[in-house]
Amino acid sequence: MPENKKLETDVLIIGGGVTGTGLARDLSFRGISSVVLEKDMINSGASGRNHGLLHSGARYVSSDLASAVECKKEGDILKKIAPHCIEETGGLYVAAQNDKEDYIEQFPRLCKKAGISCEKLSVKEALELEPDLSNRIIAAYRVEDASVDPFHISLENMNQAIEHGA
Repeated sequence: MPENKKLETDVLIIGGGVTGTGLARDLSFRGISSVVLEKDMINSGASGRNHGLLHSGARYVSSDLASAVECKKEGDILKKIAPHCIEETGGLYVAAQNDKEDYIEQFPRLCKKAGISCEKLSVKEALELEPDLSNRIIAAYRVEDASVDPFHISLENMNQAIEHGA
């Protein structure tokens, strides 16, 4: 860019990961101009080094119900706006001998309270799904965990942001 030219924008976003590209997408849909600055390549930071697990929220139902509800809502939004970037993998929560049995009874009620789908499985069903589980399991629940491709969703965010003026 020539020295006498200035870049003008309403919002300067530093970082081209999932959050920065998602913000650029959202702002562009609202008619707000933005520029994303990334010192390397899209997703070269934390967004490119994550495990890709899209939590159902079930992991938080006993320790932080508000976070469980928020996690569920965010997952639902991502599944709606970027279904092609998400794989419905499901997840298992299992209890083994010597685990707290009151938690086994509380888990489905807490999931329901948070609006999280939870299906009780027999030990046999759980072992058929995951043969390497411990033979000491006494309870299992299936939840709607998924995986997200962070590269695909960030590139999709940037493409849509650019299409709308970012």
